[in-house]
Amino acid sequence: MSYPSVMVIGGSLPRATLSVVRTLGRRGIPVFGGDSRRLAPPAFSRYTRRWFSYPSGDAAKAHDVITAHVNAWRPAVLLPVGNQGWAVILRHFADYAGVTAVIPSPGWDLFERLRDKATLAALAEEHEVPVPLTFRPQTHEEALSLRHRLPYPVLLKPRGGEAGVGIVRADGEHQLTEALTQSGEVPLIQQYVDGEDLDLTLCCVHGRPVAVSTYVTLRKYPEPYGVPVACRTTRDDELMEIGTRFLGALRYHGVANLDFRRDRRDGRPKLLDFNPRLAGTTEVSVASGVDLPWVLYRLALGEEPQRLLSSKSGVEVRWPIGEFQHLLATRDKRSALRALWRWRRVATNVSLADPLPHLAEAVVAVHRSLRRTRWFPSRGEPRVV
Repeated sequence: MSYPSVMVIGGSLPRATLSVVRTLGRRGIPVFGGDSRRLAPPAFSRYTRRWFSYPSGDAAKAHDVITAHVNAWRPAVLLPVGNQGWAVILRHFADYAGVTAVIPSPGWDLFERLRDKATLAALAEEHEVPVPLTFRPQTHEEALSLRHRLPYPVLLKPRGGEAGVGIVRADGEHQLTEALTQSGEVPLIQQYVDGEDLDLTLCCVHGRPVAVSTYVTLRKYPEPYGVPVACRTTRDDELMEIGTRFLGALRYHGVANLDFRRDRRDGRPKLLDFNPRLAGTTEVSVASGVDLPWVLYRLALGEEPQRLLSSKSGVEVRWPIGEFQHLLATRDKRSALRALWRWRRVATNVSLADPLPHLAEAVVAVHRSLRRTRWFPSRGEPRVV
């Protein structure tokens, strides 16, 4: 069968982009792509037929480059993955929709509102979705005035941050004052919730769910606010009920990834973050039997796929390079090694039939590890005060 082509626009989510390229490419779909990073691993995949890079940090220039390639290559479907790519596409949606079929999206206004953690917390509270106790100061002075009545420990979060970058934990008044002094913007302040990390990914058509997957995060890098490096598929009916009710109320259109944590104090899942896009852990949804890239591709072409729910529970998905970084960084290496030794029902993103992306990922990982040393300090890394 001959399938129409798709152009995948990355942007800060190379793991998800690679998963999209592979799952669609394996079906025989011609895959083109672009990313803001020249060494983006998906560019080296055997399933990528054409690839380009666009400028990072300049939305206008990125739009010019992306539209030039869309007009030249004429893909049938345009599939943005990360926030960078989506921001460009949604700002100029009419330009792209006139040439190609863009996958379902919530639209620019809701996209921006859900990415803002303060607005997200307000929306969640309005729709009775459990969230940690949240404070939304408008100025540094207002934030500082809260120091005597905050439920420590608390987290200070950049309102538009992602992947845990910039989150600061404060265990008392002195640490809060120090963190606010060093903060360039007024952060959102949330009570710290201890417990199990849960993820819910849904694809909705104007609020009606057509694909749902749930999974548990086992390990992250860097700890404690980094990206998952090991997850386990699960079936969580409570989480699905909360998420489908929330997105139904929003009349949400497209795919969304919701980060929760099950609070040890009351056993309730609390919403921590909302990504109005595919998750970096898209590989886990695919492993659970929910092929989200395929669902989005078919929806863009006007097809109505059968409703998909997580069907394979207990499958552990690992990203070996991230696991290696976690092992080097963690203090509890004995527990990390024991976890790695257990290999029952384990899948990885490594493909011997498509090895070049992993070589590129390794180069990027080594570079980032060097930047985290005192010789090459990295900017904006999560820190604990």
